[in-house]
Amino acid sequence: MSQRTQSHLVNRGFFGILLISFWMFLSFPTPVTGAPANQLKLHLSSATLSQGDAALVSVAPADFVVSARVIMGKKEIPLVRLADKDIFAAFIAIPKDEKAGPKDLRIMVVDMDGKRSNQTLTFNVAHKEFPVQQLSLPKEKVTLSKKDLARHQQEKEAINKALARPMADRVWQSSFNRPVAGEVSTPFGVRRLLNGKPRSSHSGIDFRGRAGEPVAVSSDGVVILTGEHFFAGNSVYVDHGMGIITMYFHLSEIQVKKGEKVRAGQIIGLVGSTGRSTGPHLHWGFAHP
Repeated sequence: MSQRTQSHLVNRGFFGILLISFWMFLSFPTPVTGAPANQLKLHLSSATLSQGDAALVSVAPADFVVSARVIMGKKEIPLVRLADKDIFAAFIAIPKDEKAGPKDLRIMVVDMDGKRSNQTLTFNVAHKEFPVQQLSLPKEKVTLSKKDLARHQQEKEAINKALARPMADRVWQSSFNRPVAGEVSTPFGVRRLLNGKPRSSHSGIDFRGRAGEPVAVSSDGVVILTGEHFFAGNSVYVDHGMGIITMYFHLSEIQVKKGEKVRAGQIIGLVGSTGRSTGPHLHWGFAHP
């Protein structure tokens, strides 16, 4: 969340900017191993994914499918019909702590005849080294008091509730855009040492920005949560459909309300340094079920 960093590289990964060009996944699916039944074609956008990456799973042709869902561990992700692409599709995200090696992805499909089939796509998770960043912050921002911890837990519950039921249908219509023009100051996945002690890794992308600089929403969506939070400061959460939610943290000002429909490029707030922050910047993240 700080502007200090040892690298200005933009890492590919989920929960960060990893996927500014979501649309390319829809345009260029790449086949991986699998044995589709009933002439259905199953695709994964990449046969090799790094820890923190995201990919598109698709089933075609859409006219032969009633419903489909992806099984990843304990998670079930429904595929959404994209009529303009003639596919059913969903995004999957690889956790930062996923073990490297070959993985099987189960896809359950119900076709037009009511037949159910269980298909498997195999892909590889490649190990990825994330940089380490050291930050110095006031003690009260690192070791929480009972009051601050209680506040954080209450905020966490509200956030989890807002994220619990993302919109299934696609609302976004094109590639996701950068919310500000500034350079990346802290990439996704950076492992952090706060006052010399290890903390959770960076779950988004930090962009450099001037205090008061406009922040634009990355694509069409609906605002599902706004608030002033202990760690993230003034925050905006936008649901774009297909399980994709973008987050904008540390704002000096919020200019949208919960339930408001927003269009790509619309100003939703201003760059600030609220919450746990060492200077004006924008933390931009992605969430996925």
